[in-house]
Amino acid sequence: MATKRVAIVGAGVAGLTSIKSCLEENLEPICFERHDKLGGVWNYSRELRPGQGSALYNSVVSNDSKEMMTFSDFPYPKECPPFLSHPMVLRHIRNYAQHFDLEKHIRFNTDVIDVQRNNDGKYWKLQIKDKDDKISTEEFDYVMICTSVYNRPFTPSYPGLENFKGTKIHSNMYREPTEFKEKKVLVVGGRMSGGEIATELARNRAEVYINMRHGVWIVPRICQDGRPFDMTLFIRALIKSPSKLTAEIEKICTGKISDEQCGVQGSEIRSAGRRLTISDDMSECLARGQIKTVGGIKEFQEDDVIFNDGSTLENVDAVIFATGYDFAVPIIDDSWIFDKSGNAEVYKYIFPVRLEDPKRLALINLVHTRGSHWPVAELHARIAARVFAGNIDLPDKETMKKDIDEKIKYVKNKYFRVPAGPNTDDLADMLGVKPSFGHLSLSDPQLAMAFEYGPMVPYWYRLQGPGAWPGARDRIMKAMENTSYAMKGYQSFTEGK
Repeated sequence: MATKRVAIVGAGVAGLTSIKSCLEENLEPICFERHDKLGGVWNYSRELRPGQGSALYNSVVSNDSKEMMTFSDFPYPKECPPFLSHPMVLRHIRNYAQHFDLEKHIRFNTDVIDVQRNNDGKYWKLQIKDKDDKISTEEFDYVMICTSVYNRPFTPSYPGLENFKGTKIHSNMYREPTEFKEKKVLVVGGRMSGGEIATELARNRAEVYINMRHGVWIVPRICQDGRPFDMTLFIRALIKSPSKLTAEIEKICTGKISDEQCGVQGSEIRSAGRRLTISDDMSECLARGQIKTVGGIKEFQEDDVIFNDGSTLENVDAVIFATGYDFAVPIIDDSWIFDKSGNAEVYKYIFPVRLEDPKRLALINLVHTRGSHWPVAELHARIAARVFAGNIDLPDKETMKKDIDEKIKYVKNKYFRVPAGPNTDDLADMLGVKPSFGHLSLSDPQLAMAFEYGPMVPYWYRLQGPGAWPGARDRIMKAMENTSYAMKGYQSFTEGK
């Protein structure tokens, strides 16, 4: 039997894990990368590359700690710090590709511009453009789309915005604070990028104002006990209890911006798990008046911004929209994914059930996640490859649709513009790699306690089943030791008390 060919679109983290997963299932992956280097969003450039959606600014440090944002069978060296600069992350991605010999399966400077089904319905027909703009067509048995959920920058519309004479950019175009030095800047959006950009501008002598749709809890990367925030919060025993999770967030947060401060009346942000911004310095900048909060925006004028409460911010030099991204997969038809209400009908956030044969197209990591994207991308890729290879059977469409409807109902109004992310344990269960607390309690009680009360590191999904890795248990048990190794000499505020 001929080897099944799989087209993989994008050579970032999702694309690389897809190549590896296909090889493990004896499939033939061909990965198309429109740029000249692998790495996806972690491939930093001063200017936006053609077709690029999300992008890094120069000072970016990972919001997820290294033990939570890594490949499940290829961890960072323990010498790496808990949180990583973008060159460190890119180096790790390249090392992964080299270690598993993945790059030979990538066609660089090659852009997939369209994906369609053949008339006979058995193959996918891809239109591909090379660096010389020559367009050709190739056929594949399966397709994995790994182009990131952060594909189409979203900028809200406001009356008069077109008349504003100052600088107007989306955060994906922001690179350095120097061009905004001693200028009056309004940052619209206060989640991850918005909070960090506002803080960096404030530290570099800009006059900074921040507008947010809702209040947020501000959480530092490292908690007072020296543990990364995500290794403190993403614990199964906490995830099962929203009230306990909220209490833990309240304990570690350094500050809170209320809904009232954002011009939103009649609510309070008790649902902390859904409104976090990760920042080490934002609370301090707010306390010192280096960042000032403003209410809802009513309209823009040539030099000023008018707010809903009637106040005016005069002589504004620049507006930076840190307002996220719309869900978009430009190379396929929206009707394959969305119903008439705009709900994404995608089983396990991977397989579009609106297709006649959902198992032939996989969306890899095209979701919003509460934690790191990396474990989700890898689980998606492993599941898709095993479905393609016939080693996992999808349920009938009615069962898949019921599962989708339940998830849509659960996340309604909790996230915006992109599908909300999956539970990694749920994906691991489908793949057949989720450990059992009961079984571990009998065979390895120490590991069982780590499973329930330790951080949800990706290595849990390499303990058993397809793709098991002999180093998984050791890496799980040494997760905190490896995290703190590069912080020798650091003493937490609570140590010794």
